[in-house]
Amino acid sequence: MNRPSFLSALSGRRLAVVAVAPLAFTLVACGDDGGDAADDTTPAASSSSSSSADDAPAATDSSSAPAEAPGEEGGQEGQAAPAGDVLAAARTALGALDGAVVFSVDRERDGWDATVVTADGAEFDLTVSADGATVTREPVEDRDDDGDNDRDRDGDDDLAERTQLLRDATVDLPAAVEAALGEVPGGTVTSIDLDLDDDSGNRATWDVQLDEDTADEQTVTLDAVTGEVIRVERDD
Repeated sequence: MNRPSFLSALSGRRLAVVAVAPLAFTLVACGDDGGDAADDTTPAASSSSSSSADDAPAATDSSSAPAEAPGEEGGQEGQAAPAGDVLAAARTALGALDGAVVFSVDRERDGWDATVVTADGAEFDLTVSADGATVTREPVEDRDDDGDNDRDRDGDDDLAERTQLLRDATVDLPAAVEAALGEVPGGTVTSIDLDLDDDSGNRATWDVQLDEDTADEQTVTLDAVTGEVIRVERDD
C-alpha cells in the first residue's frame, strides 16, 4: 500500500503552488521551502590593503548582499513566513513517532496540537512548542472513553477512514499550505487537517485554516489527490 511521504520534501525544496507529488509525503508535512529560516547573510569582505582602497571603488558582488527572509519586505509576501511554524511543528511531530504520517496540526494558545497516524491506522496525539521545534507532550494513542483502542467496536469506521486517507492522499502538507496561501495572500496558517469531505463525495481533502479568531479568518479546502482548490470560505 502506498502512503503519503510527509517529510520527503523538507530540505531545500521549492514547492509548486498545487504540487501533486504521488505519495510524496512520508510526512504530509514539512518542506523547509524557505519557511524556517532566511539565507545566511554573508558579510562583505574587507580589504587588507589600505593603499589600494583609494585607487579603485570597492567591487560589488551580488552574492555577498544580505538575503531577505521570505515573507519580509521584498520577499515572497504571505507564503514562507506564515507557513514556517506550522511546517516546523509538522516536521517535529513526525520525528516523535517512527513511521507515522501527520494528519493534522492545529495552533493552540501555547503551542501546536498534532495528530499522527501509523501504517496500521493507529492514531496518536501530541503537542509541539509554539516555535515548532520541540515536543512538549509525547504521543499518546487516541482511545475511547472506556480506555479501549478506538479501532475496536465503534472505531471501525474511524480506522477505515484513516486507512483510506493513507491510501488516497498524494498531495503533501507543504504543497497544501502553499496552495492555500496562494488563495489567501498574506494569510497566516493556523491549522491544517487531512480528512474525508462529505460535501465532496467523501474524497480526501486538506482543510487549511488561516487567521483563526480574526476578522480575516478563512478556510481553504483542497483535493488531497489532485491539488484542486475546492472552495474558499470566509468564516463569520
